[in-house]
Amino acid sequence: MKPSMIKTEGGVQRGSILLSPDAYTIGQAPAEKAGQHWTRFMYVLAILLLGGIVTMFSLSARPLKGQVAGPFEDVVSAIKQGDAGNLSRYLDNTVEINIAGRSTSYSKAQAEIILKDFFSKNQVKSFELLHQGEAGGGSRYGIGNMVTGGGSFRTSFFLQKKGSSLVLNELRFESK
Repeated sequence: MKPSMIKTEGGVQRGSILLSPDAYTIGQAPAEKAGQHWTRFMYVLAILLLGGIVTMFSLSARPLKGQVAGPFEDVVSAIKQGDAGNLSRYLDNTVEINIAGRSTSYSKAQAEIILKDFFSKNQVKSFELLHQGEAGGGSRYGIGNMVTGGGSFRTSFFLQKKGSSLVLNELRFESK
């Protein structure tokens, strides 16, 4: 016996079962299923490719040189914090310090005392490194503006290559 097919609004009725137009998607043909799998595969592939591109650009945007802190970065950080103790770790045996136009050479121990006194009288509020560069023989220098409770200073420092390390041998705090 053949079930009778009656067309109704919204579907086809077979016997007593009403099938909606969506019911045909359950028993799809193999070609339709393969097309859906291919579409799903392409969607996942596109997301992975996009994620890889975003990751690549975000990693390439970061400077590799700045990832490893060294003496130069430590000196900048110590100046920003007004930390004479950390700054003194890099002082050479003799250091020239210029504060507001008065320049004197100090021993490492004397220079640490001078810097502690300077930073206690001039609490650092901010320090912005404006320029940095390399001098001959691997030496480096930095120039910036430092704002303190006691005024603003044009700050410059010079790190000289000595053996395999850099040592701080000149600091200038010039009133602005």
